[in-house]
Amino acid sequence: MIIYGWKATHIKSQTAPNLTCANCNEKGKTFFSVFSKHVHIFWIPIFPYGKTGASQCEHCNVVYEKGQMPAEYLQEYERVKAEAKTPVWKYAGLIIIAALALYFY
Repeated sequence: MIIYGWKATHIKSQTAPNLTCANCNEKGKTFFSVFSKHVHIFWIPIFPYGKTGASQCEHCNVVYEKGQMPAEYLQEYERVKAEAKTPVWKYAGLIIIAALALYFY
């Protein structure tokens, strides 16, 4: 039995100091979180296949997924997402497969 699937793990969070919350109008309380999605086999990540994220207000705790974000949030979200780099350990499965291929070659 092979256990496989996909998972998203947190890679970066950043507060937007100039952004006003669309729900409670508090300035500087909104932060963005970026998650990296990857495919895994036996809980070993094989390769990443994308990033997703959300925003949350620390004052009123309202959460916006990417599809629900107001227009002014999307620009800040895309900036934070571009700065978030995928960690090397997300390629652990590919590295193991390459090492085994070289060993048996």
